[in-house]
Amino acid sequence: MNRLRILFILLLSGLCNVVSAQDPDAKPAFQYFNKTEVGIGLGLGKLKTDIRNGFQMTVKNDQIIISAQTINGIVISGRAGLGVGLGAEFWQKGMFYPVFAHFYYDLKPSDNTPFAYINLGQAFGKRDSTYYYASGKGGLLLSIGVGYKMRIGKRFQFEYEVFYRYQAIQSTYRQYYVASDSTEHFATIDYKVPYHFAGFKIGVLFR
Repeated sequence: MNRLRILFILLLSGLCNVVSAQDPDAKPAFQYFNKTEVGIGLGLGKLKTDIRNGFQMTVKNDQIIISAQTINGIVISGRAGLGVGLGAEFWQKGMFYPVFAHFYYDLKPSDNTPFAYINLGQAFGKRDSTYYYASGKGGLLLSIGVGYKMRIGKRFQFEYEVFYRYQAIQSTYRQYYVASDSTEHFATIDYKVPYHFAGFKIGVLFR
């Protein structure tokens, strides 16, 4: 229920930003934009597990991400924009809250155009522990994507896009071992886990 509430609040926030910004008679010094979108990402590749009893396995990245995010910024030219985004991501085994800088570029000076973008920031949250690995905290995120936008109203565009996503997870666990003198010890292992995803998003852009 808490996850559904967070998703609803985030989408409602993006909608309120759009509605409050509508003033056809205003002539601002710069052009504001809001982009609100939802999407899904599927895990790519494999991950190394924690070391247990002297063994380390490789398992498939089976994480699935369902995300919602809103981005607010300014159009810095007729074809490029810079903004700040925040979101909520529901992992199959975890929950994260990305905060990131966003840059996009339209490939044509048209209302209907392909575009490319990059997001760079930090994801705050926690990956749940499983049999294979301990819980972990969010770290650096990087996302790049391409898509297409089309005008559906005077100041609205509908967007769909495909993306690649990198997410670092910081994890710590304790490893038991027996030293050469037969004494028993525990060592703390601190490491980063790289997660890779590919996915699809749809959204509405207001400017």
